[in-house]
Amino acid sequence: MRLSSTQRRWLIKRTLGASALSAAAPSRQTFAETITAIKIGTAHQSEAQQSGFKTIQFPRDHGAHPDERIEWWYLTGWLDADTGIQATIFRVRLGKARQSTWGSNQWLMGHAALVRRGWSKLIHEQTAWRSVKHVAEFSETDLNIMMPGWRFVREADGRIAIDIEQGRLGLKLRCRPRGAPLLQGQQGYSQKGPAAGQFSHYYSQTQLHVEANLHLDGKALSIDRSSNFAAAWFDHEWSSSLLSADAAGWDWFGLNLLDGQSWMAFRIRDRQGAELWRSEAGLVMQSLEQWRSSASGANYPVSLRVKGKFGPLVLKALVQDQEIDARASTGNRYWEGAVMAYNDQGDLIGRGYLELTGYDRPMRL
Repeated sequence: MRLSSTQRRWLIKRTLGASALSAAAPSRQTFAETITAIKIGTAHQSEAQQSGFKTIQFPRDHGAHPDERIEWWYLTGWLDADTGIQATIFRVRLGKARQSTWGSNQWLMGHAALVRRGWSKLIHEQTAWRSVKHVAEFSETDLNIMMPGWRFVREADGRIAIDIEQGRLGLKLRCRPRGAPLLQGQQGYSQKGPAAGQFSHYYSQTQLHVEANLHLDGKALSIDRSSNFAAAWFDHEWSSSLLSADAAGWDWFGLNLLDGQSWMAFRIRDRQGAELWRSEAGLVMQSLEQWRSSASGANYPVSLRVKGKFGPLVLKALVQDQEIDARASTGNRYWEGAVMAYNDQGDLIGRGYLELTGYDRPMRL
């Protein structure tokens, strides 16, 4: 069902005006109701044309862009040959701000996940907070985001410091860049569809050296610190009009290759499953194996044969069940998993993460 502009304004006003949404305990159900009203391609369609692409500049653009509708800081990586992690903060702008302490139209959400070889599934946690000073807030001049139990900060030496205490998970990560940020697309202009307004500002920091301490249910988890491969991938992306109304979801991967190179590629699918857009000419992604989620009923292509800038190569999931149920925060289910990359001779050539969205229902942003 497509909501009219009047219905959307009513729902946003009803939700964001609720007195129950205080700094102490925002309503997750209410937030899910709010984002359900904002579907891909139906909200703020004209904003991308009005804002346009802005040249990315550092360190300012490590920080938040609250005038843009959606933004994320997204870390994925391998800590050793058997352990994958995800740590993400999303920022969403909903409606207009009100002149009160609790009147912010900015929301912060967090997803964290941990997976290990031999586990039957990943473990994930999530949170959602309205942005309130000294409780859940962000900087616009550099990476500095905090909310209860969560902290993402770029330190003076350039390291990305991530600290998370949420539910069963405790993550302390220090990620050191090995080079300058990689501007994706055309100098950070990442086209996401055929229309000029369908784009994001997008850069990555790849081959990050990671130092980590992990806790699960209050107990420390061991990491093979002698491993010669411990690398993370950090994405920062922001937009006001990311996808077309016909888009259902995307298949994305970011790979840190053993030879020191990195590869990011994606395709966007329409509601019939056909390819709507791809990140590079000649990109082919062929499903080799599917896994069906008993929770959502979605069929995910957890093994892919990929051809493009690199390859051909085969992506294989570390664990098949890496579905994340984020309906209590961002309102979606998606598959986000640690994968290994092999060449045609069967040699391991890299590790990374694969993201599959819109397989149980069209993705909402």
